[in-house]
Amino acid sequence: MIILVTTSTAQASGFSDVPATYWAYDDIQFLSSYEVINGYEDGKFRPGNIITRKDAAVMMTRALELTEPPAESELTFTDVKPSSPGYNQILIAMTNDWFTLRNGAFEPDQPLTRDEMAKALAMAFSYEGKETSEFTDVPKDDPYYPFIDAIAHYKVTTGYKDNTFRPAELVTRAQFSAFLSRVFQQPASYEVRNAGEVVANVPSFGAALSIAADYPQSTIHPASTKYREFPDKIATKDQTGLKSGVLIYNGVNEKNTFTKEFFDKYTSYQTPDGQTKDFFNTFIILGLRYDGGWLSENADNHANYSDWRAYINRTFAENGALQQLNASAKSQNKKADVYVAIPYPKRGEPILKLNDEEVESNLESRTDMVNWYISEVQKEWDNHELDNLNFKGYYWLNETVRVHEDELLLSAVSERIHADNQFFIYAPHATSTNFRKWRSYGFDAAFLQPNAFRENVANKEERLHRAFLYAQMYGTGITIEINSYSTSQAEAGVEAFNLYMDFAKRYGLDEKGMTFYQGVNMVARMATYDHPIFRQWYRQLTETFFSHPKSETN
Repeated sequence: MIILVTTSTAQASGFSDVPATYWAYDDIQFLSSYEVINGYEDGKFRPGNIITRKDAAVMMTRALELTEPPAESELTFTDVKPSSPGYNQILIAMTNDWFTLRNGAFEPDQPLTRDEMAKALAMAFSYEGKETSEFTDVPKDDPYYPFIDAIAHYKVTTGYKDNTFRPAELVTRAQFSAFLSRVFQQPASYEVRNAGEVVANVPSFGAALSIAADYPQSTIHPASTKYREFPDKIATKDQTGLKSGVLIYNGVNEKNTFTKEFFDKYTSYQTPDGQTKDFFNTFIILGLRYDGGWLSENADNHANYSDWRAYINRTFAENGALQQLNASAKSQNKKADVYVAIPYPKRGEPILKLNDEEVESNLESRTDMVNWYISEVQKEWDNHELDNLNFKGYYWLNETVRVHEDELLLSAVSERIHADNQFFIYAPHATSTNFRKWRSYGFDAAFLQPNAFRENVANKEERLHRAFLYAQMYGTGITIEINSYSTSQAEAGVEAFNLYMDFAKRYGLDEKGMTFYQGVNMVARMATYDHPIFRQWYRQLTETFFSHPKSETN
């Protein structure tokens, strides 16, 4: 039995069987807050219970506020009468052809299958696909293919990792909550503006993108719904106040040693008329590689405590990133904000501690490894004279969250970091799993990567519009991206860099919420090399983000 509407069953602080770490927690809380789906009288939600076809009809009509059945309907059911529970909702659903009848029977108490769920969502919300989905178990001649293709196109589902959809699988209360929540957290429509003036309001991102292509200063903005209010600015959920940060790679075979002079190119810049002005004030220190593999989520991540210890030593070394950044800031009588990356604790193989004790890799041991790392970084910071640096917190090195164990890990790590009164930040890539849930993991800011800077990416403008749209929807900043080009390669990067700078100004990224991925040392090259494209990039970067009055403070 699903209990709807009655506020007495709503759980102000959540359901007793749905902890904050549960994978569908946010979705369940979102829907229950609007009484689309509520719990049971004993305070439980029972997320694993299978949902019935009647349950789905009741929830969807409730969510869409379709309370009145058609005045005249010729629909009849062999197994549902006007006196049956949920009859009006079933009649509304079938008037709109949400579900499939079987020989005139609605089968209200039968479990909802994934294919019927796809049809219900696609029909109820007028989703149409592009015949681009290729689930191995849903051929194009399957009668449910158009509906499954439609919800895949609108990112309501991505299917399973083995590229199946599993249409006959039964849907649980938690799963249906997740699907319905994804639908209702989408914009009502998409507003296209040109230089701030509204030129169109259309129902899909694709339509908005097509219109935006005709305007030189176009931006796309999400329209609010009853369920979600969307701002039209980016980085609205950023708790850190970070305006403009730069990623400094200091892993093995990335940049091995640093100098004060190197960082001088990042802490200040020269205007065309010879003035010296403040440049980046936030530095994210991260290493992707250790001696033997990768520190991110990678098949070649076999890093143990000793490898993490080596990275800490490298970061705090005399010729390492922190001491030399401190020297640069000191010479200019300023302070720089710093975040230190946390490597990804490996899964799937034992972890070796410093005392050669081998422990199984699980949530507890991985959390212990991160807590040890945080303690060691703090000790090193306290033991070094870094008076011109502000230690703001930590940066999660991995760029996506793929498994539930990592969700639990991040919640524990963020709690530890916040207990130390520090921030925790993240830069997910463009297709990052669960990107929209970044706040629930405990991050204080996220900076979405558009991944539009590579030469072989054809749809650069679409990627940038989509990234800035998501930044509005989910309150994140944006990562500006450029590779470390040599002078002979520079021409290949011009188109993308021009677009990044243009979109940054269109969407207001020059005001706040920017982190800068620059390969290993592209900013230093821009400031140093006597090359027309490098000089142009340097001028574009400084004029876009640092030359106007608002860039003088953070």
